[in-house]
Amino acid sequence: MLNAVIVGAGGIARRHLAALKTIPSARIAGVVDTVPERAAAMAAAAGARAYPRLDDCLARADVVYLLTPPSTHRALAVAALESGRAVVCEKPLASNVADGEAMVEAAQRAGVTLITAFNMRFRKGFSRLKEMAAAGQLGEITSLWSQRLGGGVPPGYNWRTDPELLCGMSVESLSHDIDLLSWIGGEVRDVRAIVRESRADRPGFDDNSSVLLGMRSGASAVIHASWSSHLETNSRGVVGTLGTAMVEGPGLWESRYFRLKTAAMPEEWITVLNDPLDQSSYTAENEHFIECLERGSPPSVSGADGLRALRVSHAILESSRTGCVIAVES
Repeated sequence: MLNAVIVGAGGIARRHLAALKTIPSARIAGVVDTVPERAAAMAAAAGARAYPRLDDCLARADVVYLLTPPSTHRALAVAALESGRAVVCEKPLASNVADGEAMVEAAQRAGVTLITAFNMRFRKGFSRLKEMAAAGQLGEITSLWSQRLGGGVPPGYNWRTDPELLCGMSVESLSHDIDLLSWIGGEVRDVRAIVRESRADRPGFDDNSSVLLGMRSGASAVIHASWSSHLETNSRGVVGTLGTAMVEGPGLWESRYFRLKTAAMPEEWITVLNDPLDQSSYTAENEHFIECLERGSPPSVSGADGLRALRVSHAILESSRTGCVIAVES
C-alpha cells in the first residue's frame, strides 16, 4: 500500500483524488492546503486528515502529489525528495528553469522518482498518434502541429492571473503542447516565437503564442495557441512521408475525431473519439504512476521531461523578447 499526501486542494487535485480512490494499492494519507477549509473538505472526501503544512505529514507519505501553483513547486519538491519521498508534480514542473533544474537534481541526488504529470500522454487520440508515428506507419515525420484556441482563463479569481503566482500561458499551458510534440516528434533543437499579452487588466500574463520549433530530427513543429480567441477549436497532428494523422475537436481540450490518410489508402479514415477530457486520462496516468512506484520501474514521463518542456517554454519567451532564434539545451 502506497501512502499519498496531496499538497494543494484546488481543481486539479479533485482529478487526482478521484483517480487515486480507484486504485486499491493507493491510500490518501493527508491533504495539505494553505486554506484550512479547503484542506478539510478534500480530506473529508478522501477519508484522510488535513494539515496546514507538508512538514506536518511528510513522515506519513510514500509519495507526495504537488498540485500547487508552479512557483511553489521547488521548495516543496526538494523537501519531499530529500526526505526520500517520490514526487508527482503537476505540469509545468516549475515556473523557471533554475527551479526545475534544482528539482531534477534533488531527485537524482536522493535516488528517488520525480514524475511530471503530463496527462495528455494518456488520452487515447494522442496515444494513437504516438503509436502510429513510432511504428513508422506515417513514414518519416516531416512536421507536426498543435493548435488550441479558446477563451482560456474564466472571469473571477484564478491563480494563473494572480500577479504573485502567474507564469503565463507559454509556461503553464503550452507545456502540454511542447511535451506532446516532443513525445511524438523528438527533442526540440531551436525556437522562433511571437508571444503577446492581450488583456490590459492582466499585466504579465501572456495569452497568445505563435511558435515554430526546429526538431533535432530535422522535422519542424508549429504551436498556435490563444486564450483570448472568440472562437474555440483544437487540433494536433503529424505529417509524414507515408501519411498524415490528426486529432481534432471543439473547444480548447475536447478530442472528437481521429483522422488518418496514408499513401496506401484511397479515402480518409475518420474515427469518433468522444474524449471530452474527462476523468479517464487522469485515472490512467495515476494507475501508471502508482504501478511504477510499487515495482520500482521508471515511469514513462519523468521530471526530466518536465524540465525539457520548461526550457522550451522559456526559449519561446526569450525568442519573442529578442526577435532571435533561440537554441534549446539538450
